[in-house]
Amino acid sequence: MKQLPSRRSVLALSLAAAAFAVAGPAAAQARKYPDHPITFVVPFPAGSATDQLARVLAEHIGRAAGQSVIIDNKPGANGSIGTAAAAKAPADGHSFLVATSTTHAANASLYRKLPYDPIKDFTPVARLAEIPFVMLVNPSVPADTPQKFVAHVKANPDKLAWGSGSSGSLIPGHALVAANGLRMTHVPYKGVQPAMTDAIGGQTQLVFADTASAVPQVKAGKLRALAVTSAAPHPMLPGVPPMSVVVPGFEMTAWFAMYAPAATPAAVVSQMNQWVRAALADPAVQAKLAPSGFNFTPSSPQELGLFAAKETIKWAKAVQAAGIQPE
Repeated sequence: MKQLPSRRSVLALSLAAAAFAVAGPAAAQARKYPDHPITFVVPFPAGSATDQLARVLAEHIGRAAGQSVIIDNKPGANGSIGTAAAAKAPADGHSFLVATSTTHAANASLYRKLPYDPIKDFTPVARLAEIPFVMLVNPSVPADTPQKFVAHVKANPDKLAWGSGSSGSLIPGHALVAANGLRMTHVPYKGVQPAMTDAIGGQTQLVFADTASAVPQVKAGKLRALAVTSAAPHPMLPGVPPMSVVVPGFEMTAWFAMYAPAATPAAVVSQMNQWVRAALADPAVQAKLAPSGFNFTPSSPQELGLFAAKETIKWAKAVQAAGIQPE
């Protein structure tokens, strides 16, 4: 007669099966990650500094992950449209947001109500880089210094216009106007790129753009650089002074970071952080992004969380000092 298994052995087998049911699929899932293409949501137009950075990182990270990385540009409303979409993406480690100081610091003060919560809706992954903005004018404007531009606007009240497409272009524009009592028309755009296009075409006369977007247009003679928003002159624009010469004490640098939707597994966040750090340290990545003027600032997820909290306070003060009323 066949001997039946003892109660103790049955219990042991049951516990082993339960453990496999829980750990087995999880382990398999961890081994397979990522098991389909990853998406980087870029809340600004193609060609923007955010887009340039995201595309170079996507190429490197895609090789490391063994999956393609898709760039999904969703511009509009100072980055709010794309950021809100990224917040609603599945938290399975296949969707990330390439965010900026606009989406995760300034917008909290620029809008009375946002379609996303920069803290509750996202998990920090890593800081990426920072970059200053450049005060640019159409070459037809008879001014080669910021002081001369201020004088020209004062001599022609309500005849000139300036464009903006992000907080990095909006805040210095308002600060310049407010500090000098200028009378200019403000024209908002979905991004810095279309704002620059109209400045080049002469529809507007002034625009602030990040160095990644500005320097090529300056070198081509399509726009003239009058000042930079950093505390010191930028090496890519020798002879161009800080904007503080016309707005005392003004200093502002835009930054970029990666976030994941809230509830994304910690192991996935850690893995992406490692891939990001490796990419930013790669000489080939650095060489590709060098012409854009980025200063790389890799960090841990925890460091990004603390940094963004401090920056939100800093940008709130900048918005207030520029006299900007929340929309």
